Amino acid sequence: MSLKHAARKPASIRRLLRVAGLLTWAVVGSPHVEDVLREPSLLSTPRELAWLVAFLAFGLAYWWNARAEVEDRRGIPLMGVQAVSALVIVATSRTGVDGALLAIVAAQAPELLSQRRAMLWVLAQSVALLLVFVSIYPLSRALLQALIFIGFQGFTLGSAVVMVREAEARGELARLHAELQSTQVLLAASEREGERLRIARELHDSLGHHLTALSLNLEAAAHTAKDTPSAEHLRRAREAARMLLSEVRETVSALRDTPAPLLATLRQLAHDMPGLAVHLEVPETLALDSAEATHSLIRCVQEVLTNTLRHAHATQLWIRIVPTKEGGVRVMTRDDGRGARSPMPGAGLTGMCERFTRLGGRVDWRAEEGKGWELDAWLPAERRADA
Repeated sequence: MSLKHAARKPASIRRLLRVAGLLTWAVVGSPHVEDVLREPSLLSTPRELAWLVAFLAFGLAYWWNARAEVEDRRGIPLMGVQAVSALVIVATSRTGVDGALLAIVAAQAPELLSQRRAMLWVLAQSVALLLVFVSIYPLSRALLQALIFIGFQGFTLGSAVVMVREAEARGELARLHAELQSTQVLLAASEREGERLRIARELHDSLGHHLTALSLNLEAAAHTAKDTPSAEHLRRAREAARMLLSEVRETVSALRDTPAPLLATLRQLAHDMPGLAVHLEVPETLALDSAEATHSLIRCVQEVLTNTLRHAHATQLWIRIVPTKEGGVRVMTRDDGRGARSPMPGAGLTGMCERFTRLGGRVDWRAEEGKGWELDAWLPAERRADA
């Protein structure tokens, strides 16, 4: 099934539609159930027995298919069971209203099939419905009955198509909003890092230059004033200038090497993901040796979040980041999504592998259809030589 058409309706809407479908199913079958309760001997006739079996099969298949947690690959066969059961019900019924069950099937088609295939599905069951009516009623009545229920199916199909498109648009908007938020978090971290570098350059180029000149002048003055009462004071001033210059250099080095605030950035990235509960486990004191390693780790988490929103169809994501005994850091993620039969890395995952490999680390992933996606990445304590 195409990922484009795997959009899920919100849970509240799914519950409402499930109730509406089951209510329609119960109303359609209530006259027959009432007749059987009044006269149980009817079940001895093959026609009534076939109706009852088909009626129960339709209800069970619809209830199972309408559950929010049912997997897409099971939905199409269950929808087929409903369509066949509905046609059997129409063929064995005496009320003439059982064709409404096919409208329930038509409402499910756009969620499980592409729009074109959903239309073909409804067209096929409409033709089958017409043939069943022709075999039961005179031609004029059969055409009238078929047109009524074909109209019902067309209406429910159109409504379902609109609903699925709206769900797809809402999901895409939520994903883009999450990506925008992630980009804003990274831009803010980049701006802070740029400001630190600017301050470091200013300290080095301005204050460091003047302190160096002062130190040299004081050294020359102390040499000139040797064996005079002011020599000691000049020596102390020169030592103070040298100490201050050393502290400025240490401050500049610290500003250049200070990485982005890792924990705060990760929490901002994982905050308020639309339709996805993110369970982030990171030690409060976690810190990496270099700004490049920190940036790579943040990008790794961002890529996991983006891929889960875009492809996994998951509702839960677990991210665990732990330091290793050797001083490095390990990132483990897993989701409860649909997984993949043959997982292939995209541009984002390839870029993540390249970043980690350049730093001497590695990235591994595992995915099975129906079992979600797992990622296991590792960064060493110190940067190694490029491969």
